[in-house]
Amino acid sequence: MPRRRTWGTERVPGLARTAVAAAAGVAVLALTATGCSSGAGAQVEGLCGPSADSDAGKSLRTVLRTDDFTAEVLRSDDNFVREFKKDLREWQAGKNSTSPSFLCKYVPEGSKGHVLLGFAWSPADQPAKQRAQGGTFYDLNGATGEVGNLSAGLYATCVLGGELSDPSRKAALRADALLTADRGQRVDRDQEAEQLSYLYFMTREVTKALGCENQPLEKDPVVKPLTEGTS
Repeated sequence: MPRRRTWGTERVPGLARTAVAAAAGVAVLALTATGCSSGAGAQVEGLCGPSADSDAGKSLRTVLRTDDFTAEVLRSDDNFVREFKKDLREWQAGKNSTSPSFLCKYVPEGSKGHVLLGFAWSPADQPAKQRAQGGTFYDLNGATGEVGNLSAGLYATCVLGGELSDPSRKAALRADALLTADRGQRVDRDQEAEQLSYLYFMTREVTKALGCENQPLEKDPVVKPLTEGTS
């Protein structure tokens, strides 16, 4: 069984969100499964550490194309949920999205690329193609996915209770993944579906942590290309 190794904290460079960039440090834990065909191994706890046999864990390893990688936990689950709900509480519905809240980063062993996962709130009344940066669009059980150059996005509804009920109905939960681990490689439709499935499974766990009452991603994803003109 691989050992779990923890490095000292370090500052995370290049993150757009001030709160993350100014944080005291980032817990970096190695996920190694060398010699384990199942992908089992030491696990980071929480949202960034799905078990190897879970849907999210399997999908992550498919996207990374390896069982040997490092996970960086950019913020704790409790901190993420608290600050992300605060973003929604302070957000004024309009044309702009909130600043992304980065949660996890995964780096395949020996690679200069990575997968960086973040979340934001976007206006719910804008068509997906207007909100997005451009790319290939898909439907995933009513959620909208987009795959562009080295990135993937997912838009879903998340209805919250209490004082956040009204603002959550005006916002779309947006998940973003920067996928530079595939830099220089041609990505086909099957790989785009894999990337969106990974984003779907990880976002499902986030909706559970947030307490989305409508359970928007409860079903397993069925990835279907959207026809031209579909919003």
